[in-house]
Amino acid sequence: MVSTGAQLRRGGRLVVAGGGFAALESLLALRALLGAQVDITLVARSRWLAYRPAASAEALGSEPSRVYDLLAIAEEHGARFREDRLEAVASERHRVRLASFAVLSYDKLVLALGARSRVAVPGALTFRDQRDLPQMRRMIDDLRDGVPRRLVFAVPDGCSSPLLLYELAVSAARENALRAVGVSVTIVTAEHAPLEMFGPDASRAAGRMLSDAGVQLVTGAAPIAVRRDGSLLVRTGAAIPADRVVAAPALRGRRLAGVPHGAHGFVPVERDGRVVGLEDVYAAGEMTTFPIRHPGIAAQQADVIATAIAASPSIALRLGREASSRRPARRLRQPARLLARSRALHLQAALDPIGRPLASGGERSSTQAYAGAEGRYLADCLAARMPLRRGRLAPLT
Repeated sequence: MVSTGAQLRRGGRLVVAGGGFAALESLLALRALLGAQVDITLVARSRWLAYRPAASAEALGSEPSRVYDLLAIAEEHGARFREDRLEAVASERHRVRLASFAVLSYDKLVLALGARSRVAVPGALTFRDQRDLPQMRRMIDDLRDGVPRRLVFAVPDGCSSPLLLYELAVSAARENALRAVGVSVTIVTAEHAPLEMFGPDASRAAGRMLSDAGVQLVTGAAPIAVRRDGSLLVRTGAAIPADRVVAAPALRGRRLAGVPHGAHGFVPVERDGRVVGLEDVYAAGEMTTFPIRHPGIAAQQADVIATAIAASPSIALRLGREASSRRPARRLRQPARLLARSRALHLQAALDPIGRPLASGGERSSTQAYAGAEGRYLADCLAARMPLRRGRLAPLT
């Protein structure tokens, strides 16, 4: 535990806003890089962190819910924790206002507030993460009883991270009870190839895995809405037969007073994560304009930001260090996992600054547990902790 008092303030006051992977990785990375002489405050709407990469397995009942205590993690790493919501940023005064009307001062601010989920395919069950587990489990129970027979997963146009839908589809297709009652599983996607964001090699590997699992694939068909007869209408005017449709959500940015935003409310950032036009304010994860939104990507963005803050002249001066003139590297790697019967198919692609694959990582099989948190510090932190089996999840947004 880090002591409180003047010693903390000597290295600067750092505020991290958010309760997901990017926020937690930022806290851990900043503490590791800057040591005990900085004062770190974590502001999150909820004390509980649900492990989002496990949502598909939890929906099928193959894994119990995994929830982590942010307060305990913050205290363990010498940070303050406030259960509150950040509402406005006054960057000229280096202050933020919270929903409780409290005001916090900062030397560096990291925003990792996520995005708002909206219905992208009207009439479908929109599956975001653990928040939608009850509806998903009820639907799976109906399928196991043989009531509906045609299950369709819809990946809408512009979906920034279709991985969860693909994993749900494969998990459902390999579920013994569903196969026994003859449930067919289909993915309908606006993509030209499955998981094309990973590049051609990984896309072909994903296609083979889908075929092996018995998942039917319809590409180049942007889902529009579910019709009265249950079928899925696509942009070409065709209707895909279906009894149940599960869709990925559309994401929209969280508009904050004092923070610039672009299309759909997402925050524009520089290569090192600094918010365009603001001094000493950084942003990571789903709230930014980076086109691919995934917990592993968010954690890597947080590492880039922590490195930039640690090398900044103002923080270096406070700590008696020499400021670095090197810009932190930002070659992000997009991780993914798809389950195929007895093995896990891991895909990976290096991304350029605007989210395009530089090279496909191809496929590699593994029987190890999936490390969905690809951050430098977060994966080890969560692996060393016993998750809670019950917890109060974040409120619906």
